[in-house]
Amino acid sequence: MDSSTLILECNEFLDSLADLNLKVYCTVYDNLCILNDDNPLNKFDNVEFDNLKDENDTDSENTITTKNNNKDSKDSNHNNNNNNNNNKNNIHYIPNKFENFDKYNIYSDKKQLLNDLEKNLVILEDYREKMELKGFDTPYIGVGRLNGGEEDDIYDILNYSSYLRRVVDEKKGSLERVKYAIVSHKIAIGNLQDSGNLDLICNLPYDGSYKEFLLQLPHYVVKTYKKFLTILNSEGKSTLSSTTLSIVIKENGRRRFKRIKVEEEDYEKYIRDTYGDAIITSIKKNYTKSKLLNDQYVKKILALSYLHTYQSLIGDKILKNISKMLNMSELSLITQYKQICQNYERADCDGGIIDVRQINELKFKKLQLISKLEDCGLYKDGKPLKCLEKSLEVENAIFEDACLNVPLSHLSNDLLKYYLNNTADERTRSNLFPSILVTPSKSQLAWLRLKTDHKKVLNYKLILEKEFPKYDLPIKLTGGILLYLAYDWDIVENYGYSKSEIESALKIICNIEDITKKLDCEPFSIEKLKEYNNIKKKKTKKFLNALGKI
Repeated sequence: MDSSTLILECNEFLDSLADLNLKVYCTVYDNLCILNDDNPLNKFDNVEFDNLKDENDTDSENTITTKNNNKDSKDSNHNNNNNNNNNKNNIHYIPNKFENFDKYNIYSDKKQLLNDLEKNLVILEDYREKMELKGFDTPYIGVGRLNGGEEDDIYDILNYSSYLRRVVDEKKGSLERVKYAIVSHKIAIGNLQDSGNLDLICNLPYDGSYKEFLLQLPHYVVKTYKKFLTILNSEGKSTLSSTTLSIVIKENGRRRFKRIKVEEEDYEKYIRDTYGDAIITSIKKNYTKSKLLNDQYVKKILALSYLHTYQSLIGDKILKNISKMLNMSELSLITQYKQICQNYERADCDGGIIDVRQINELKFKKLQLISKLEDCGLYKDGKPLKCLEKSLEVENAIFEDACLNVPLSHLSNDLLKYYLNNTADERTRSNLFPSILVTPSKSQLAWLRLKTDHKKVLNYKLILEKEFPKYDLPIKLTGGILLYLAYDWDIVENYGYSKSEIESALKIICNIEDITKKLDCEPFSIEKLKEYNNIKKKKTKKFLNALGKI
């Protein structure tokens, strides 16, 4: 198969996944939403679900309306399913009992959806492998600059070079689109398999249209996108990765200088086993900083999906904080100022592009704008009034805080559940957060929007899960034990732990001094642990402690 055919087939398959968001939404929330007979999966973002009913319910009216509101209010009905589906916004969840159910290829249950996503993932990974074998990941090799040549041939060569660059851009774009689609499918599969964030999987670019997905966000949310990526790039403390050694060894009766790189901690043992009696002349330790997320595609998809999923909550928080922190006169000033500036920008910008040939004209119009603002009492001596400037600063701070902290708080809660409920082995295999560090450091999780107690529980969990195997304690229960000692049984059961299993583990832990000493701090209650202590003999306790040191 040649490259052009491969690109064509791949793009056709990706385009067929464009309506997958709507299908996922209907499957997850058990709703079948049909817009019209011609195109039932027309535009998910413009659908408003209101008073949906079962076909057997003759008392209520089955109405489905569409709206063409501002992009800032998109996905409002979907996003209100967050927080345990409290604010359902007139969405009535109904069983899938429609006559034309099979006609529109909506999944009958989550298992069917999961199977289809896994099939799509296999196809996408096959496309990625074929593209990489054809050199799509390094397409610019051989497409260099023109270095001289015959005058008659230069024009033809330039035309051919521009053609090659178009082909190269097409190859690179197709491969990137496949990679974004693969990450989206992996995240969806992980959340379905591990009962993760089901709201999130309704807002993933399954067709790999990452940039289009980004442009669908409101302008005030797009500004937060880069900050979100920076947080996901957080690095931990430097860790020793390898040691570079300069050694002198004997070969054929002669001394020879050699420089080697050793990744083992005990580099002296490695040298003895490999080179025998060698002399170390210099040692250089190499340190690396690991990132919480290494894969750029995962970072971008996670940032986009969380911003999309919770943009209605962001809007709610913005309105709530503005009503608290700004009075009516300040809001009136901001509205008047923005209206004047908006008219000026619309008149001079075509699609966000300013014609450089009109720079002088734009400067003149800017002076006219300032003059108009002064006439309206918003500017004085070419500068904004203090009351207006302060109001704009408060508004910007409200927007920045809501756009960043709302999605980050939900991501933090998802990460807390992910690390508490899963062992290191389970996290290695899980696709909830692909390529995330299995055991991150405390500094890498410092950005989490969690209460101080929750952060301590998480940090101790990551520490103690390394200690539990020494005493033959189940690692899976580490999070539940810490939650009980910090809170109560209600919280423990909310995270899916069994009370009887936790109590059995507590009866063993209470007699292990090395662990109890570590837990003798806030927010953990050591008194709760002592209640399970039935062993009184010191010899027995010493024996249990000794087991962990073997």
